[in-house]
Amino acid sequence: MLVFELVCNGTVNDILHGGNKAPLKLDLRLIIAAESAQGLAYLHSQAHMKIWHGSFQPANILLDQNFMPKIAGFGISRLITEDKEHTCNVIGDLSYMDPVYLETGLLTLKSDVYSFGVVILELISRNKPTHSVNNRLVRRFLEVHKEGKKATELFDKEIAVTMADLEILDCLAVIAVECLNLDVDQRPTMTDVAERLLMLNRSRRSQAV
Repeated sequence: MLVFELVCNGTVNDILHGGNKAPLKLDLRLIIAAESAQGLAYLHSQAHMKIWHGSFQPANILLDQNFMPKIAGFGISRLITEDKEHTCNVIGDLSYMDPVYLETGLLTLKSDVYSFGVVILELISRNKPTHSVNNRLVRRFLEVHKEGKKATELFDKEIAVTMADLEILDCLAVIAVECLNLDVDQRPTMTDVAERLLMLNRSRRSQAV
């Protein structure tokens, strides 16, 4: 008999876009991002062997009774081994897929970093990405960043309330844009992303004290 942990709050996709979506504070979204980053960083650099997730998206982030995230959905990672990073059949949700992987079939740790960047944008905007020649959610944030502007208009109005909120959201947007760099070598590692989000979370908590 297999016994799994009960994740009574469903997935991040459920709480962001489900029929009964409830208010979701910025602090909780930041925790979800930080803890998910820690999970991916562990898979990439601390596990017995490196693990590519390959399908990181809100539907694969489960939430327990305390809304702590648990990464699931490792179907694609089982198709990739450390000595075989290429796959003939590109599979996964195209809305979160690394364009380099889509074009070459080469799945790397940085492919997960790209997907994580898309998830951050979804967390701070509460808008779903859509696969197209130009993913609208991703494209709008990249355009604003390229123009050197703040992405204030793109943030979910529910959490973009105070100046402190906007500062946190701006930092999250910058991290996301770095993750979405089409130059794979210029993307941060998940360990770096996890450390930055941990510091951001600690800073947020100190402001609340």
